[in-house]
Amino acid sequence: MLKALLAGCVFSFPAFGYAKPQPLLLKQQKVTQAQRESLCTQLKISCHPDATWQLYQVPNHSKRHYVIEKLKLFELEENPQSYQLRNDWDFSAYQPLSQTPHWTVDGPSEKEDLLDQHGNFIRADALHLYPVLFPINDTDYSIALIQRWDEMYSGGGMTEEVADFLQLKPQGKYQQIFQNIPFSVSRMIRACFSEQDYAASGEHCHDLEKLVLNIEYLQANTWRMKYHYIRTLSPSSDQSPMNQRKNYVLKVNTADAIQLPSAWTAY
Repeated sequence: MLKALLAGCVFSFPAFGYAKPQPLLLKQQKVTQAQRESLCTQLKISCHPDATWQLYQVPNHSKRHYVIEKLKLFELEENPQSYQLRNDWDFSAYQPLSQTPHWTVDGPSEKEDLLDQHGNFIRADALHLYPVLFPINDTDYSIALIQRWDEMYSGGGMTEEVADFLQLKPQGKYQQIFQNIPFSVSRMIRACFSEQDYAASGEHCHDLEKLVLNIEYLQANTWRMKYHYIRTLSPSSDQSPMNQRKNYVLKVNTADAIQLPSAWTAY
């Protein structure tokens, strides 16, 4: 799965001016059995061995922690003997109505199995929270609620992620700030179909595509979205290679704010 490329958070006041807030890349923490049981009881989350919730630490803030449990986010402050709950958000009822896959199928996504125009199976996976806090102004942050699509076909497959960004507010409240943002893509397409193809290509019998996103904070409610799209080819491919970048200034909350080049999504 491809991820947004992010830096840690630095708050400083250098002589030449105020440093812009940076995304907070939450750092996964190990949890002892005692800590696990304490957090399960306090946050009322599952302590089953298969439970997938995770404790994270905020960079440069050793006492500030978060727990992500499915679509729930808990903000904690570490004390000498325990963790104190400061705030929590439950996104379980949130409906990403405008989220659409940009590579796989036209129209709104459905919470069911789909077939694309070629008859390939597409699955709209469960939503999940991405463990990074993105600044929306000098003091407030948002989190990405992501939906993932997987497309499977003979000799290859694709994973695509689309994000809505939700501003975290006090008392468990939140507000959508950006929607239907292409977040990442990874695709592998079979290029060898004959003995000659395999002989000529060896182990390189697939075309590979990926989309990587870097988010830069510019000012309050304004981001620069830096996309890098790469297509590398098998020697047997009949496609064209590609290595392109495109930037967008995102400051309006509309479902069509990001229009990727059509050449990126065509194959």
